[in-house]
Amino acid sequence: MRVAVSAVFFITGAAFAAWASRVPAVQERLGLSEGQLAVALVGLSGGAFLGLPLVGGLVARYGSRPVLHTGMAVYLAGLTGLAFAPSLPMLTVTLALFACGNTAVDVAMNTQGVLVERAYGRNILGGFHAMFSLGGIAGAVAGSLAASAGVGTGPHFTITALVLCAAAAVAATALIPDPQGRAKNTDRPAEASNRPTQAPNHHPQNPTPLFALPTTGLWIPGLVAFCALMGEGVMNDWGAVYLHDVTGASPGAAGAGFALFSAGMVAGRLSADRIRARTGTVRFTLGCALVAAVGAVVAISVPTTGAGFAGYALLGLGMAAVIPVIFSHAAQLRPERPGPAIAAVSAVGYVGFLAGPPVIGGIAEAVDLRAAMFVLPALMGAMALLSLRLRRRDRTTEPKRPKRPKQP
Repeated sequence: MRVAVSAVFFITGAAFAAWASRVPAVQERLGLSEGQLAVALVGLSGGAFLGLPLVGGLVARYGSRPVLHTGMAVYLAGLTGLAFAPSLPMLTVTLALFACGNTAVDVAMNTQGVLVERAYGRNILGGFHAMFSLGGIAGAVAGSLAASAGVGTGPHFTITALVLCAAAAVAATALIPDPQGRAKNTDRPAEASNRPTQAPNHHPQNPTPLFALPTTGLWIPGLVAFCALMGEGVMNDWGAVYLHDVTGASPGAAGAGFALFSAGMVAGRLSADRIRARTGTVRFTLGCALVAAVGAVVAISVPTTGAGFAGYALLGLGMAAVIPVIFSHAAQLRPERPGPAIAAVSAVGYVGFLAGPPVIGGIAEAVDLRAAMFVLPALMGAMALLSLRLRRRDRTTEPKRPKRPKQP
């Protein structure tokens, strides 16, 4: 079960990194300016806006496994289509398809991750997200090698999609078949052992609405996720372009820069669960925002490839664990219904993930790309301020742990 979910996170990261590392190649093949590329990236936002609330509701009502199966098929088909889009309009439509699949997979796999975490009885969601970043490294390295060898995006994306599709089919056989039911049975086991047995609260007379949006208490985590994921979206779609166009990096070096960003993400996510246990959600999130802000300032203030590499590594390290920590926090706020809580926070967060790249493109077209990238430290500052608001949520709404009886 844990291995299967880890594999899904890895596959998802590898597929997205394949696209992110070859954005300059797609841009060059179609002869797109920065403004035209920004128009194409609106397809990512459009696909998410159409799919996010509906996907969250579907996961809440039917469970994550069927949504994950369908989403993965659409996601990998969209990756292949990106290599063969013949024009700007078709690239925009294909990016929308790609975004819809990615959205479905992302919400569903995070729901599965929280449920597996609860079954294990300890924090492991950061490790799942580390697998996503490891997949990002693998995908970015493969993209960098393909670019350096002159391999076109057609064979690169097609082979990548076929390999990842086969791996996903194997992993799908071990996913949790009814996550909502299992989530209720594994929720807060320490307290459950002291209570009389109760029937699962499925509320059949009140089915879960198809559209999952944040309720009171989830907006602050959602806005933190918005800032973090908007930063990730900017790095995914403009990180390689910035190194290539502003610092003069070769296509291979630009792909390597994204690999360093992903390496920072891995390091941060592997250590996130231990550090958060010592510092708490507020201080952990605040520290992440400060590290990422320093990385952004370094990469932008010194427009060289070397400074870009160093800044990208710090950006990845800082932004790495914000999302798994916020998803875990949201699940604690709604311990009886973690799936809908994650879906609702995801709905806010991934608006930022997909809105960020077009915003950067629009600013770059009006001013220049280097100036547009200063959006990154601004986002990290906003995330730091919002993280202080999580303290109130921690104190007033998180479930309290039962006190241990005193020893005689």
